Amino acid sequence: MRLITLFFLAACELQPPPPAPPAPVATPTPVAAADAAAAVAPPVDAAAPPDAMTVTAECIVTGAHIAEVLIASATDPSLKASYEQARDRIVRTTAEACTSQLWTADAQRCYGLGKLKADLEACEKKFPRPEPPVPHRAP
Repeated sequence: MRLITLFFLAACELQPPPPAPPAPVATPTPVAAADAAAAVAPPVDAAAPPDAMTVTAECIVTGAHIAEVLIASATDPSLKASYEQARDRIVRTTAEACTSQLWTADAQRCYGLGKLKADLEACEKKFPRPEPPVPHRAP
């Protein structure tokens, strides 16, 4: 059920992004050669948003397969188009859940072997989400 909820949540957020504001026009200023070289090279993790979670490669593969199965299983053309449009978000959200919830290799294998949406739902029942730890109270 959490998988279905996860995908409906992703599909509900399908709205075009707001238009980008026009870039400000800057006047060129003289720059030293060392400063120019540093300004051209972007930081190593510039592509990742600052709040992005690091996910495992195995979880990305699992998320990509789940997205493929969802898209292939959609019979309604508009739902299929929504899934196609949200493919990257489905993969990322699933990979984050897989990584943060520490899905076992057996769970990932189950999802990876699924060919239908019903197969994915069976994996959800077989490998339920782990319960959060209960805080320990001091006596």
